[in-house]
Amino acid sequence: MKRAAALILAIAAALALSGCASIFDKVYFQSEEFISAPEESPADAGRVEVGSYLQLTLAINNLVSEHGESVVIHFTGYEGDIAEDLAAACREVSTGTALGEYGVDYISYDLDRIVAYYEAEVYVYYKRTAVEFDEIVSVNTETGLYDAICETLADMGTSLVAMVGASSVDEQAVLDFVSLAFRSNPMACVEEPEAEANVYTGGGFQRIVELELDYGATPAAMASRQSVLENAIGRMLDSTGSGGGAHLALQCAVALTSECRWDEGAPGTLWSALMAGSADSEGMALAYKALCDAAGIECQVVAGRFDRAEHYWNIITLDSESYHVDVSRAGELGFGATFLMSDAQMWGSYWWDDQYYPECSGSLSYSALVGGGPAESAGPEESPPPETPAEESAPPQEA
Repeated sequence: MKRAAALILAIAAALALSGCASIFDKVYFQSEEFISAPEESPADAGRVEVGSYLQLTLAINNLVSEHGESVVIHFTGYEGDIAEDLAAACREVSTGTALGEYGVDYISYDLDRIVAYYEAEVYVYYKRTAVEFDEIVSVNTETGLYDAICETLADMGTSLVAMVGASSVDEQAVLDFVSLAFRSNPMACVEEPEAEANVYTGGGFQRIVELELDYGATPAAMASRQSVLENAIGRMLDSTGSGGGAHLALQCAVALTSECRWDEGAPGTLWSALMAGSADSEGMALAYKALCDAAGIECQVVAGRFDRAEHYWNIITLDSESYHVDVSRAGELGFGATFLMSDAQMWGSYWWDDQYYPECSGSLSYSALVGGGPAESAGPEESPPPETPAEESAPPQEA
């Protein structure tokens, strides 16, 4: 007995020296509720085993996600009424999910009792092809959807189908994203395309967005217009002379207003502003955006109101400080009242949703800029901008 005990101790010591004892150094234990996904039976490919309603719906949903035509479901130790749950799961996947509403026509099944267990074969009939399923872009947020729309417009794509995990997305939000994407890069497709959006929800959190775009011309025609507009922008930039920053931004505004007249009855397009010589406020704001982009000046188009009427202008950012610029009203009010303006100077006559645009409170001003010399001859002589009454300097109470 002593010899046996000594032998056991010797073996344990040898294991410790060899490093194998580290296997026993720590004992890990974790306890949590776990519901496994249905597993495919190794004996029969295409068959899954389920034991609960959740696993049943997962099995059918996985079939739809893969655009599969059928699956055999083996009910093992199932908790619940199999016939009732099978009907409910088929209905939930086909009409209660975004993918089901988008791509499934209907789901049918055959349920059989085989000795001591139940087995069902589920069949899915689709209204979309497997290729259409494969082309669905998956994004997590509204920002991801917006980025996908921007890429589609930049490539002049005609369609986009995206699955997005954001319950707030609806058809109007998608159309607004198209307009925002176009204004962020007006030279990409020259004119804002006509958009048609459908959103499939199935009553759940996810959304499938189906977007169709019509540019009104062939890709070759659009490319030709781009080339013509690029030449016009290049010619305008050649007239700006030397200088950068705020001086260059002002020279771009002067170059545009010297060749384009603000006319609210004219088209609101980049082409009308740069090639026809007249445009409404949107067209002029798009043209100034295109000029600033070419000049390397950070600029965006603002959609808002002026004296309660729909109006467009720009915000430029110089050295991390932002300012309002309204080229369409510069001819009437002068650059002193429309260039390098702050939020406080704009509120009262103008309105915009400031949560979507940067705060404009930079240290530069038009009067200081032209008083310094280099940009003094860039624009016409102007009287100082009118003072804003104190009661109008704050944002309106109601957006």
